[in-house]
Amino acid sequence: MTAFRINDIKKFMELLLSGEAFDDFMFIEAELDMAMDYKISGRINRGFYSTDENEILGTAAFHMWAAAKENVRRIITGRRLPVRMKIVLQKDDEDASRIINVRYDRTGLVVITGFAQKGFNPDKQPERDWDNDALVFLKKLGLETETC
Repeated sequence: MTAFRINDIKKFMELLLSGEAFDDFMFIEAELDMAMDYKISGRINRGFYSTDENEILGTAAFHMWAAAKENVRRIITGRRLPVRMKIVLQKDDEDASRIINVRYDRTGLVVITGFAQKGFNPDKQPERDWDNDALVFLKKLGLETETC
């Protein structure tokens, strides 16, 4: 787990909420503290969808960020920034879950990586690789970062 302070908050939020950079992550949850507090789960509510739509969704448990970001953006958009915000995104493969935890408050914006291996493996190298890959990902987006 590594925390990266993002220096250009506006650019990061534009990429997160309007760009496609994070679209292939699953949306796990968001918490937004504004005039009212919002807690949004990214879990797919199967009862909302028709049988055909559920078939298209397959076995996924969470919505993809590409499908969810518009709803989050609508809540955030306004004249004032949230007092606090947390957005959790995740990418899974057969071996592990790679997590990006976005945290904003009035002191700044931090991206915290997370890594969970499926099954037991005492080797911590895959976690270190994910921390490095996340930093490379942020830099490729043109974001200046500082390790916290």
